[in-house]
Order: sequence, then structure tokens, then C-alpha cells
Amino acid sequence: MKKLLLLGACLLALSMNPVRAYASDPDIVVVRVFDNGGSARVVISRAGGKNEVSSFNSGNGEKGLSDSGQGYLKVVQKLYSEGYSLKSTFTADVFLTTLIFVKEAPKP
Repeated sequence: MKKLLLLGACLLALSMNPVRAYASDPDIVVVRVFDNGGSARVVISRAGGKNEVSSFNSGNGEKGLSDSGQGYLKVVQKLYSEGYSLKSTFTADVFLTTLIFVKEAPKP
């Protein structure tokens, strides 16, 4: 009889909906890029008012394209190595672009 009651209790527990685990909000980073064709400035804004600023040469010559490519590569590689992925982009004008990176909370 004890085994039957134990089995019934186990089946009852399995049939109920499990309690949902609440995941924390994702970590979001906003990257603002200002590139006027001669120099580029990238600002990484994090929660809590923390900002990181990078500046490098740009332009449409071979040297400017190479320098700006390496500058952007360092910024993106840094964020990807921290677990962020690009979710959205938008532009405010010709010289200003905004990138939204998100690090998803781990799933339970």
C-alpha cells in the first residue's frame, strides 16, 4: 500500500506544471560610430554609465580603409569575445551609426 501511495504521489507531482524559472534581463551594449571620412570614433556604452571610446583613422584610400577596418574589427571582436551578438543597427545621419549588441541570459 505504501508503494502504491508513493507511486501515486510521484505521478501527481510529474503531472503538475513545473515552476517556470525566471531568466534575468539580457545585457545590452549600445555602440555609437561616428565616421566623417577622415577619422572614426566609436563609443561603447554599457549599463551604469560606463563608456569606452576608441578612435582611429578612416577614409576611402587604402590606408584609411585598412586602419578603419582594423579599428572596427577590434571593437566587434571584443564584444563577441564577451558573449555579445549584434541584434540591430540604425543610422541617424550620414556620419552616425548605432549598433545594438545583446548578451542573452543563460537558459535554465
